[in-house]
Amino acid sequence: MRGIVATVLLGMALAGCGSATVRPDHPSPVPSPTGVVTPVPLAAWQAKGATESPPSSLGQVSLGSIQVVNQTGGAVTDADARRWALAYLRANAYELWAWNHMQDGFLLRSGLSRSPIKVFAYDLDTIQRARSAGATVRVVRLQLRRLVLRPIPSSLRPSFTDHLFVWTPYAFYLDQIGPSEVVQVDGQGRETVEASLPAGAGSPELVGGEPATDSLMGEIWVAGSDWDCTAPGTRQLLGPLCNA
Repeated sequence: MRGIVATVLLGMALAGCGSATVRPDHPSPVPSPTGVVTPVPLAAWQAKGATESPPSSLGQVSLGSIQVVNQTGGAVTDADARRWALAYLRANAYELWAWNHMQDGFLLRSGLSRSPIKVFAYDLDTIQRARSAGATVRVVRLQLRRLVLRPIPSSLRPSFTDHLFVWTPYAFYLDQIGPSEVVQVDGQGRETVEASLPAGAGSPELVGGEPATDSLMGEIWVAGSDWDCTAPGTRQLLGPLCNA
């Protein structure tokens, strides 16, 4: 992939990963009813399609310098908008871990999306192609500046369905910029850049979804759709939903 196609697909794939703050890696624990943290057995992650346990740091996100803008007109409180934003960052951290660790089964079965084949299409494709080549994938994140919560008109539901997405009442507009890249690394350590976005280049998108509490990951944003707001067809369809 090169040029515009690289920018479009990279933006869709790396949305929101950039500015979330995560802590150092540790085996994945969960708090017990008594408050004692206990490790999550590998079998629990395997039930979600993973072949290894993700680090517990993935769940420990913070907004840092990311701005949360609530444009729901009071339908969602500012406090809930910020909580949902954290849920989005948490889900995105798990997605990035799965992508970098070739965990395509986890992307499909973890519950991170109600339409995972469509929402994670590029992630899955790069993983499968790297595996076929005996290589791995290394992904460098986009830098997220703002998460803007917007209501999605129900009149758009047929368009979501037509694109194999799941309509939800709300979506986050992602204001994000490069640098970022997707790299394939072969067995000898040689790197091939499959897609890249230069520093400062914008790659906004609209990620529809809803918050949900997962027994292992905590509160996450379950994505139902992922629209590239740089694509003319998307901008024509979604109009001001894709405006900065």
